[in-house]
Amino acid sequence: MTARVGVIASLLLALLALPAVAQDAELDRVLGQLGANWARGDAAALVDLGGRAGISFELRGERIGPLSSRQAAAVLRRLFDGRETLSVRHGMAQVVGGSPPRAFGELAWVTRVAGTTIPEHSTVLFALVRDREGWRITQIRLIQ
Repeated sequence: MTARVGVIASLLLALLALPAVAQDAELDRVLGQLGANWARGDAAALVDLGGRAGISFELRGERIGPLSSRQAAAVLRRLFDGRETLSVRHGMAQVVGGSPPRAFGELAWVTRVAGTTIPEHSTVLFALVRDREGWRITQIRLIQ
């Protein structure tokens, strides 16, 4: 009897997880787009994926925002300025629930200051919210 309950519970969990898999696929696609934009240092493209309320930042321990598109693009341009991206690798992406749905994603970012050879490793965390247009950035956090 206990084995039967375990099998039924496993089947129910698998069925409940099906919609989340579709969301994860979309989230992975968005994270890929974020990673490509980040690797190019394309502040405008990143800001275009921002939420309606703006984007908040946590950079080098300083929290700012939410900022308008223009201000957020300026922050990103300053972050990218003087740095050469060596690689951007996709990390974890996960839907965390809520109403509206929320998610997070991470990128591993390896850079070096222009004119140097020493790589710097950072993790970029994106907080996202889902609206009618898809996943939108609400926060960018840089961990060095």
